[in-house]
Amino acid sequence: MPGSRTLPSVPPAWRRPLAAAVALPLLALAAPAAHAEPDGPAQVWLIEFAEGADASVLDAAQGLDFEVRHDFERIWNGVSVEADPATARRLGQLGMVERVWSDVVFGGPATRSDAVTESDAAAESGPVPELAQAIQTTRADVAHDRGITGEGVKVGVIDTGIDYTHPDLGGCFGDGCRVAFGTDFVGDDFDSDDPERSEPAPDDDPADCAGHGTHVAGIVGADGEVTGVAPDVEFGAYKVFGCEGSTSAEVIMQALEAALDDGMDVVNLSLGQSFQWPGYPTAKAADRLTEEGVVVVASMGNDGESGIYSGSAPGVGEDVIAVASTDNPAERMDAAFVSALDRPVGYKTLSDSPEPEGKTDGLVWLGRACKDDPSEGDVNGKAALIVRGTCTFKEKYERAVEEGATAVVIYNDRPGPFGGSGIEDLGVPALSVTDADGKDLHDLAAIGEAPVLEFTGDTVLVDLPRGGLASSFSAYGPAPDLAFKPDVAAPGGGIWSTVPVADGSYESLSGTSMSSPHVAGAAALLLDAEPRLDPRDVRTRLANSAKPVPWGDNPGLGELEAAHRQGTGVIDVVDALDAEACLYPTGVNTGDGTGPRTFELTLTSRDHHVRDYTMTHQATIATTGDDRDPGFSAAAPEVDFSPKELRLYPGQSATIEVTVTPSADLPEGSVFGGRITARPEGGGESLTAAYSGYQGDYLAIPVLEHPDFPKLAAVVAQDPETREYEYRDIEDGETFSLADGPALAALVYLGHQPTAMAVSAANADTGEVVEWDQEAFLPRSPGPDDAMGVHLEDLVAQRPGALEPGRWTLTVKVLKALGDEDDPGDWEQWTSPEFSLSE
Repeated sequence: MPGSRTLPSVPPAWRRPLAAAVALPLLALAAPAAHAEPDGPAQVWLIEFAEGADASVLDAAQGLDFEVRHDFERIWNGVSVEADPATARRLGQLGMVERVWSDVVFGGPATRSDAVTESDAAAESGPVPELAQAIQTTRADVAHDRGITGEGVKVGVIDTGIDYTHPDLGGCFGDGCRVAFGTDFVGDDFDSDDPERSEPAPDDDPADCAGHGTHVAGIVGADGEVTGVAPDVEFGAYKVFGCEGSTSAEVIMQALEAALDDGMDVVNLSLGQSFQWPGYPTAKAADRLTEEGVVVVASMGNDGESGIYSGSAPGVGEDVIAVASTDNPAERMDAAFVSALDRPVGYKTLSDSPEPEGKTDGLVWLGRACKDDPSEGDVNGKAALIVRGTCTFKEKYERAVEEGATAVVIYNDRPGPFGGSGIEDLGVPALSVTDADGKDLHDLAAIGEAPVLEFTGDTVLVDLPRGGLASSFSAYGPAPDLAFKPDVAAPGGGIWSTVPVADGSYESLSGTSMSSPHVAGAAALLLDAEPRLDPRDVRTRLANSAKPVPWGDNPGLGELEAAHRQGTGVIDVVDALDAEACLYPTGVNTGDGTGPRTFELTLTSRDHHVRDYTMTHQATIATTGDDRDPGFSAAAPEVDFSPKELRLYPGQSATIEVTVTPSADLPEGSVFGGRITARPEGGGESLTAAYSGYQGDYLAIPVLEHPDFPKLAAVVAQDPETREYEYRDIEDGETFSLADGPALAALVYLGHQPTAMAVSAANADTGEVVEWDQEAFLPRSPGPDDAMGVHLEDLVAQRPGALEPGRWTLTVKVLKALGDEDDPGDWEQWTSPEFSLSE
């Protein structure tokens, strides 16, 4: 047993409006504009039809006020409509309507914080190594030496657009250019999370004003100052984000449809909504693209520090290649020279604070600098040195500026560099540095040296402590239905790639957003070499040939990273190209229980020779305990094969029966897994599949079990920028009015993803019960205290006049993940104390 550790938790905070954060369609919880009119404001909904039905179903909705915005017939059996909540509810009751989904918000890409100029990069002696390091890790560079560069393959990048003027990406847009296809679905000012900017203003120009898409495209196929995975691919640029802010499921699905129409061979989606189910429309639409012959690759998500079951849609889609992230050995950062250390230190500027210029005043140690911490030094007129942790960057920054600091330097409380955001610009630069550099600066400050940071415009390579290991941010699977995810991994931590020329042309970014395009580019290389490969073949070849990642929390123990975090491992392009057989499926969900589980794998020869294979097994680390704060166990399962050894003739297939028996030492509630490898005798490439499973009764995971939630609360205010609500406890005997306030909410904490949730209200005087349509496939609450608000007025918006003055209770019911709707034992329920409603 290697022991356990605690994952860093999300700082306690009220969640954003639920309609934006976790997308409950007909409940429309906490929709910010629900105060506007009795029936609620018009919103966008995704109407999913039953199998065999189409948009003609809506012909039966005569007399209802709604507008069909888009029919997704080719990629998803449904349409988007604009309607108020009450109308959406009635549409959901039509006979052949399967489900109504709200048009969920997808958060925008992280703000860049470590840009350097093109001239800075060019001034370095030798090639800029970070993307080159990643290309070498996946051995894409060897494919280039063979003349396999992605020529003739079209890759669609659904993102913030592409700066097609960038010389490394071709320098132009349209016929004859590398960025030959694309469109802007939203316009520069679009932000789906801002009611004043949530209506798209599409045009034909997919130019990137945010930078993320250009960085992703460079990883896929830059050819110039940096070299991408497939430097001769042709691009489709599908802009679904404005210059800042979020996008919507409707927009992403329109982009998927356009990519199909434009004949893309591969589509990359470096975006997603966390903690989602494979049934969400974007995941289903991505799956449909694979049925049409398009390889779809998506980031697994960056919520690794929120524990397991944290993957994103569309990455959790059944046929989508979901990509986890490993760190590069080093990351390029802006450099500040410190004469007292006689060396540069790497830094990042925290988002929304000004860029530093010249040099700082002398650094003085302030401490942790949270609200109630004592000041450990006088920073008035000086630069404040602070350690990360306990409270937000915003709180630390404001504290230092309030005490007169002229610059703020925050050093990491864990190994390596970090970036951050959430700061409101107060005219003082805020920088982050590594733990090692921060401690050196602290030691100097402690003896009164007051070190100074001088900004020279240079850059420096900073070692990443998890080089070659799973990135700390990389999300864990499995999917909430226990489906095996992620599929594979690729470098995503500290990747130097292209950004818009106006922003400096090149910079380093980290995220599964950066690992996904490595795999999209690798798919293009395979299709260059073998154009007839279908999407399943591409995923199989990449997954079978991937190399295992050591367990990052204690690599010296010799354990492998959890299968439900790395998939089959880091892709190896050369072995994928040279594979002489394939092992399918590549990721297996063995389900739950405590006994043995049996499944089948199929081994198929592509060889020209007879070859003998031996089946072997390697266990991966298991996660144990709490979803958000897992421990780890190395209790390995016993695995039996039938047959264990086999001979394949050219073109022949054979079935191997695999029986996995979890260790008796494995705690119940664990997610375990392993790698199954077919090893050829006498040379050739080994082929690997992976599996995961749940030890115990999956239905036993509680959903509403939290010491503080559910509970009733009064709505105090909503932050106009973050859209988050503030609540207070209700007072004894307090009366609530839908017209005059205060507004009432039920704060609900979902400990695990429920299959469904239903809300009802009961009149304590008359016994009348008002029910709202239940919602399916909900995400779980991300952090340990992240409740969500079910706003009473938003429920009433769907059933105008349903609640009369009197004494009422609210009941929230959740169906546990994979539970049977008809089995009362699979539901959990909470009923509120009585509350009074007035006119």
